[in-house]
Amino acid sequence: MWEYTLYAFLLSAIALTPILSVFIYKAGFKANLWLVFLLGGTIWLLALIARTPLLLLHLFFPSDIIYFAYASILAGVFEESFRYFSMKKWEKFRESKAHILSMGLGWGFLEALIIYVSSIILIAVFLDLGAPISELPSYTSPFDFFVSRLAGAFERWVATLLHVSLTFLVFQALKRRTYLYLAITIHTAVDFVAVTTSYLTQNIVLTELVITVFALTVAFYALKVLQAPEYISESRSIASEICQK
Repeated sequence: MWEYTLYAFLLSAIALTPILSVFIYKAGFKANLWLVFLLGGTIWLLALIARTPLLLLHLFFPSDIIYFAYASILAGVFEESFRYFSMKKWEKFRESKAHILSMGLGWGFLEALIIYVSSIILIAVFLDLGAPISELPSYTSPFDFFVSRLAGAFERWVATLLHVSLTFLVFQALKRRTYLYLAITIHTAVDFVAVTTSYLTQNIVLTELVITVFALTVAFYALKVLQAPEYISESRSIASEICQK
């Protein structure tokens, strides 16, 4: 009876396990890194709550595309501003690169938990119960549900990579404000291009490919910025430090 729900939990594990594994590998039992991880997720949630009233103005926009642009700007401004002021106010977020990494992973983890995991589990439960809700998507089988939602789990990995990259760029904004504006612009552009591609093409594979290209490009750029001589006082690179246990 609960086939859909079981597949939903499997999808949840696929989405969350890699993120949590990377964090645990880096943090181990260091309580301060766990705290930063949890606070990173909390700040993402606060940024979401803060902009939600403004997202309810959909009826005031003449077209969906214009609303997508509006919502994307809100996401970029609120999330990156919250990220910036949190790092500026609390030194704990910037004690080391491990702390910055933990903040970004926590940010992406809670987003995955609330945006992806909670929704697929709720949909799966309704499907298993046979709830007469017209808005529920239809699937030929529980396995069809699993396959159709698998791309969303992959998207959570890519989104978390993007959040980690943006967290490092915002850290640089503490030294040069230009990086804050850059992070806002990148976040806005990624959100808008992703949702518009999905809306216009209805092609999940193409949408995920676009998001992945964006995320990898931003990640490589963030590494390049952080490896620049004017920002690195240590002799080893940011990449080697992140990978080091």
